[in-house]
Amino acid sequence: MKLLRSTFLAFCMVSSASGFAPLISSKSSSINDIKRHQQSTITISTGNIAPISSTSLFVGIHEQPASSVSEDDIRKETMFIQVRKEVGTAKEYLNWLVEECGSSGSSDDDDSTTKEGEGITFADVIADKAAAGEVELFGGGGDAPSSPSSSSERKETTYVPALRSDLGDTVLLTGTVDATLLNILNNNFFGQDSVPNFEFSSIRALVDDVPAAKKKAISREARYGGLLDKLVIEPSSGDLPSGEELAGVSSWIVQLDGATADNTATTLSKIAELAEGSAELNNLIVMVSGTTSTEGWDAVEAASADGDAFKCTLLSVGELYDATEEKGGFYHIGPAVGEEENASMPPRLSRKKAYQLLAHALALDSTANRALAACEYSATVVEAIGAPYAEGEFAVRDDDGNEVVDEFRDIKMESRVIQAMRETGFTQVMELDVLVDKGLAGYKEYIANPPNKENAFAARRSARDEEDEKIMAILDAEIAASDARKKDEAEKQKTIETEGIAKEWAIKEYSLRMIGGDLDDSIGEEEFMASIWDEALAEGERTYERINSEEYIKEQERVEKSKVNLENKLFWDGMPPVLRKKREKMVEKVKRQYMDLLSEEDLERIILNDD
Repeated sequence: MKLLRSTFLAFCMVSSASGFAPLISSKSSSINDIKRHQQSTITISTGNIAPISSTSLFVGIHEQPASSVSEDDIRKETMFIQVRKEVGTAKEYLNWLVEECGSSGSSDDDDSTTKEGEGITFADVIADKAAAGEVELFGGGGDAPSSPSSSSERKETTYVPALRSDLGDTVLLTGTVDATLLNILNNNFFGQDSVPNFEFSSIRALVDDVPAAKKKAISREARYGGLLDKLVIEPSSGDLPSGEELAGVSSWIVQLDGATADNTATTLSKIAELAEGSAELNNLIVMVSGTTSTEGWDAVEAASADGDAFKCTLLSVGELYDATEEKGGFYHIGPAVGEEENASMPPRLSRKKAYQLLAHALALDSTANRALAACEYSATVVEAIGAPYAEGEFAVRDDDGNEVVDEFRDIKMESRVIQAMRETGFTQVMELDVLVDKGLAGYKEYIANPPNKENAFAARRSARDEEDEKIMAILDAEIAASDARKKDEAEKQKTIETEGIAKEWAIKEYSLRMIGGDLDDSIGEEEFMASIWDEALAEGERTYERINSEEYIKEQERVEKSKVNLENKLFWDGMPPVLRKKREKMVEKVKRQYMDLLSEEDLERIILNDD
């Protein structure tokens, strides 16, 4: 089973494999051009284009004849490679964001999180995987679960979004008890991306029908994730909570049905009054479904006093629907616009995605004091996303041969960023932060003015680099102080030894001159030494330099070595006469006893051993 899983994974990792993008046989001249284009684009990308297979279906071992590949297949293959190149550019943009805005380390919910200024080494990653049973002999995978949502299956990323720090421990829900929203707020369910700053100890919900709400909210995930220990569902006193019901609430989530714009605007005004009158409320987020109108939101913004009183966020999602299957399609989120301006993009969003965006918007600081709108792309737009930017060889031309402006270019660029984030391993919170904070404008600015990568890398200094430099400066200072201390000690030792040599030379010189009659008998030794002390010091310095020179040391080594060699000889020049006479007698004695049995070498060895 593990072999089948590994084989399937290896096939899927070839990102260029597609039944709609066959490789063209090398027998055609036009196909050779396509192959050369493929090879050039692979070197440009950021590792997301794998080598192309040798068959039109990218499987098997048989070479396809040129006649089986149509011009449409060639066009699809070329377009696919160009799209992958565009996704690669988006990945470069994300890497630049990490270098400019990220920090060293993962989010706080990861076991591999490090303190500020610290980084994760390759050894740390391997150790974590080995502890989790994900690394076997020769680097093979273990029996760890291969859940798609497991953080171990994702590529590491160091992008860290700015999170709100004042969410508090109590959140109030009005108008909804959706299970997806509750599970994210609970922040304790296996397989779900955790939100680092969601530490709610109490999740309160005010509803009209308590039994129906409990039946809807309490699911298997709620029981297993510990949501029941935090969730409190209470009957509401009206459409909105009273001032007493808001007491102790630090974060407030409201869902409104915007089918009637007048009612929505009136309700938003009442929400503004309640939020302004609460001394403990720090964050307010309102999701309006059924419309993209922002009428009445200005009252909430005015009450928030630009975030000084509380942070407010509006999320317009249009029509909500229940998705029949889990899809990770592309969506749009950005500044809210009027319904007239948004007519080209009908507002529609799956209920699950809407509540995911609602919960994650509460966590991010980039969504504070913002009016946002989110919707899914229509089928026509999704089909257009699959094509490259309509420029250059992929441009669409009118009857006069002029290039037609690509009306879907902005949407394609946004989708490339989303696809790059998902392939790189960004969590949903990171993804939302990039789309809201940097947005399409940030990516366009990057494309228009690409940064100097070498200068940006050289200028980027992490806290860990600065700390390392401080440590190295301390070590250099300690080494310099130690060297200076050793140098002073060496100078003192040299002075002591030089003065000792000078004293010995002066005493010897005094004795020689007294014996030679060069000095008067009335001159004492100390008086003589004092009179020639400068000369004695000069002589001591010359002698000190000579006995510490390399030549003198080598000479002493040769003398010592010659002494050893002399000791290993039977006779040598200058040997003591008594020893010579003793050995001569021994030689005569041994010769008489072993004359016919021993050689000269054996005889010499026996005599030396007897000594």
